Amino acid sequence: MIGPQNILVFLLLLLGFVAATWWQYRTGNVALRVVAAFCAFLTAALFGIAAVNRYYGYYQGWTDIYRDVADDSSGNGHGVPEVKAFSAGFPNAHGQTVAGGRLVNVRMNGRASGLVRQVLVYLPPQYFDPAYSSYRFPAVELLHGSPGTPTDWTRHIPAPQTLALAVREHRADPAVLVMPDISGGRRLSGQCLNAKDGPQDETFLTRDVPDYVSGTLRVRPPGDGWGLAGYSEGGYCVANLALRHTRTYGVAAVLSGYFQPLPTNRTPAGRRDPFAGDQKARDQNTPMRALERMSAGAHLPLFWLASGSEAAGDTTAARGFVALLREHRQVAPLTVLKGSGHDFRTWRNALRPMFQWMTEHLKGGTGTGPAPSPTRQPRAGGDRLTGQTPATHRPRTALSRH
Repeated sequence: MIGPQNILVFLLLLLGFVAATWWQYRTGNVALRVVAAFCAFLTAALFGIAAVNRYYGYYQGWTDIYRDVADDSSGNGHGVPEVKAFSAGFPNAHGQTVAGGRLVNVRMNGRASGLVRQVLVYLPPQYFDPAYSSYRFPAVELLHGSPGTPTDWTRHIPAPQTLALAVREHRADPAVLVMPDISGGRRLSGQCLNAKDGPQDETFLTRDVPDYVSGTLRVRPPGDGWGLAGYSEGGYCVANLALRHTRTYGVAAVLSGYFQPLPTNRTPAGRRDPFAGDQKARDQNTPMRALERMSAGAHLPLFWLASGSEAAGDTTAARGFVALLREHRQVAPLTVLKGSGHDFRTWRNALRPMFQWMTEHLKGGTGTGPAPSPTRQPRAGGDRLTGQTPATHRPRTALSRH
């Protein structure tokens, strides 16, 4: 089926614009000329929208557009059934089969933050294998960008499918994927911060979500068995939260992220400074400054970064962050993907090497069960989609996590 990014769609819109323009000049009826002018304007506008969509690689299919239009912003949609809580029979009676595992949509009440948010959880097929019945899996918490929702990780960036394929090819180990709503609405932006007199997003993401998931499922407790990954605004969230909660996450992946908070958040009441003018609080949530102020022997998660070669600002910022990590004796891999920018195409292509690296460096699951990846293939010197060889991970030292 012809998708919204197919070249035929552009040709049809162009032909429609030409036909409407020709009709406008040929007809002598004033009313018909108005209709023709409107049709020309509409096709030109749709052509522009299609061009932007193709550039950013956002909508891959027509159903994606329909789901966005039909989205009620409550987070309960897109064909994923909502369940109030995990039950003893979960997920046999609930959820949607995805990549051989289960994808469930939980409306979670955050005890510490007081927030009620959507959380998607992907349980790999190994979770239901009797051989893993007492095995506690590592987890990766995935943070979407803005505008966005947790379902972006299943629609625009197929995280469960990518991980499952990598596991089948013995290039990654199985893990539970946790995809929370980071801001409370598609068009809101909270940068995962605890806003003064506002939502406590940081507390929800770093305390409520890990505690609830690890306390309910066969998942390792927060620490070396938990990873954090995100793109764009979610990438900033990862850099900031991983440095502020170094005992909660063992590894962190930043995709096209930034490393200092934006001046304002988008809230239901409009643009607001999340720090209410408190420069000290802003500095404490600026990853670059936080790294500069940390002692040489500080306990840090392991970082992995990626950006698009055509997004010069993203790559420059990532290199600056990597340079600061090097001062802490951590050689963080930076993967620059050729021919892509700050878009979903970049983040889709980054998923495979990201999961390979994260599951390799996450502390494995606990309990009895088969080794998650007994014939795992060694990492290649570089990904064929990238323009450079990933940096070698630092050797084990007294300052290393692994």
